[in-house]
Amino acid sequence: MGVTDIDLTDHETVIKRYKELTGKRIFFTTFHQSLDYEDFVEGLKPRVRTNEQGESVGVTYEPKDGIFKQACQAVTEDESKDITECINDYLHHKINGFENKRVIPTITGKSSFYAWWEEGNTTIKCRSTHSTITHDETHSPSPLNIEKVKLQAIGEGMENNWPAYAKAFIEAVKEEYKIHGNNKVVLIIDEINRGNVAKIFGELITLLEIDKREGSEHPIQVTLPYSKELFSVPKNLYIIGTMNTTDRSTGTIDYALRRRFAFVTLKSDRSVIEKHYTEPTLKNQALALFNNIEEFIRKKQCGDLGIDDLMVGHSYFMSASEEELKDKMDYEVLPLIAEYINDGILNVSSKEKETAFRAWRNLQLLRLKKSTKKRSKRENECDTASRTWTIACQ
Repeated sequence: MGVTDIDLTDHETVIKRYKELTGKRIFFTTFHQSLDYEDFVEGLKPRVRTNEQGESVGVTYEPKDGIFKQACQAVTEDESKDITECINDYLHHKINGFENKRVIPTITGKSSFYAWWEEGNTTIKCRSTHSTITHDETHSPSPLNIEKVKLQAIGEGMENNWPAYAKAFIEAVKEEYKIHGNNKVVLIIDEINRGNVAKIFGELITLLEIDKREGSEHPIQVTLPYSKELFSVPKNLYIIGTMNTTDRSTGTIDYALRRRFAFVTLKSDRSVIEKHYTEPTLKNQALALFNNIEEFIRKKQCGDLGIDDLMVGHSYFMSASEEELKDKMDYEVLPLIAEYINDGILNVSSKEKETAFRAWRNLQLLRLKKSTKKRSKRENECDTASRTWTIACQ
């Protein structure tokens, strides 16, 4: 993201900056089985309409942007200019009075409306260019609340009566004052293998490809189903998907999605454990357990999964006290290894399991017998296989 003014090894500072950027340059979501396109890209959502007195006058269904669309829009946000000040200037110097009305195209480009402002009013007067005038020509059947338009422009609210007109008005202001950024934006998708990819991404599967991004060699635009907007994915949107192959669910990842991502392994790393501790006794205990459990898994593994698929994550060995380390062993590490054994991933007898668990539960090491069995070529290959992935896509 180009963040160079902080110490990236200082965890507290990194988290502070992460929070500052969340919702502006960093977006985070988690995939699950019920998530769909309407949540991720855009969908019709109910909206309460109100009159000028703030009283409810009914409910309408309007297109609402999902997190993916919000992340794409954040790429073009220009923080060097205050959009609310630009709106004020636009009202006072561009469309002040009916005689200075502007024709503003809708977001879909298939229609347009007149917009003007009368000095002192709290609303922007709007009327479709296709409407038949039955009142005075200055009549406005679709007024926009100025404060709500400003909130919509900064992403903190919505003009709840005519949001589509408000969005078009905001785009007209941005065009007038050349408010266009080119920010680097990151969308993090946790548990990316848990969602129905085809259902969530829809036509975005094609748009994710780098050569089909906006400004690339073969740019592609699609018309979104609800807003009818022309939509493309900017080059500066980076998508990071995370998942863990320990749960053996990578097979659910659609091959079409796999081809659009680079797969990067994040291995269990003992050096992270070393850096975590300042107290040497607890550090040595944790490192010894890490090494002991790793050796146990190596010796007992069978099947196609390699050590990088099966090794317990280093965070399980990072504790503030001996008591906490015991709890992590008892309630997190041992149940995971028990699942490996029950599923036949580790070839361990009941007696071996009981002995190992008793030792580790008490933060003691298991004495492992030296194997006399000659390892097969396949078993050696498993040791170097890397299938615990973080997915990153530019």
